[in-house]
Amino acid sequence: MARPEKIVEFGALPRDPDRDAALVDLRQPSRTRADIVLSPELGRKLDRIEAEFRCLDDLARRGLPGKTRLLFIGPPGCGKTLCAEVLAAELGLPLLYARFDGIVSSYLGETATNLRRVLQFAARRPSMLFFDEFDVLGKDRDDPQEVGELKRVVGTFLQLLDSHPRESLVVAATNHHGLLDEALWRRFDEVLSFEKPSIEQLQQLLELRLRAVRKPGVDIAALAAQMLGFTFADAEKVCFEATKAMLLAQKKELTSELVEAELTEHRARIALSGTRTET
Repeated sequence: MARPEKIVEFGALPRDPDRDAALVDLRQPSRTRADIVLSPELGRKLDRIEAEFRCLDDLARRGLPGKTRLLFIGPPGCGKTLCAEVLAAELGLPLLYARFDGIVSSYLGETATNLRRVLQFAARRPSMLFFDEFDVLGKDRDDPQEVGELKRVVGTFLQLLDSHPRESLVVAATNHHGLLDEALWRRFDEVLSFEKPSIEQLQQLLELRLRAVRKPGVDIAALAAQMLGFTFADAEKVCFEATKAMLLAQKKELTSELVEAELTEHRARIALSGTRTET
């Protein structure tokens, strides 16, 4: 795996001049494929994307563009943001995280201008530009509830994406892909769909997140079956909370009682939030 470029090589981060608001965060990705659980289909697609990115020059000489415009769709907590970080780390790319709190402005025309500042900054070096909750910017222009300003933003984004250098990745993630403008779908080279994990994937995640903990009395397979309907984030939360409970109780091993208590607590939190799980 290549090492990401140094943050200092990018220079000063872009800001909204009127509000002095940051438009991007620059992060050094550290988590790799060993830190994520993927379905076989997602794993194959990610392998192909990485392989094409490493052969961009060879593909370009034959007039073939690599897959460098990616759309991640699926419910929250199913690994979209983590996958973006993993992909950036595996390719040795710095991760530019677009900040919509800075990009979206109440001033006429300023949102599109801020978006242009972000894309121009990302074009300075090979990088991954990541737009989380992309539906904030990319809503369907035919939606009667959308104002003219955001409709112009979609047009601006399409133009900027077309001219963005192929040596960099642009990744957009959304929990509400049905809201996206139809023209945006055609601009992405690949769409990766993230779904709630299967029992087998939950078991893999539990083994991964509890690998540093002694747990002779915990039946991982049975625990994964109880978590069916959880997202990856839900299952990870139970692991972390159970581990903290073990440490606070000054125990040397994670017990099934501690895990069951945190599982019950998390189910209660889900019920309070109105989130439905399948059991």
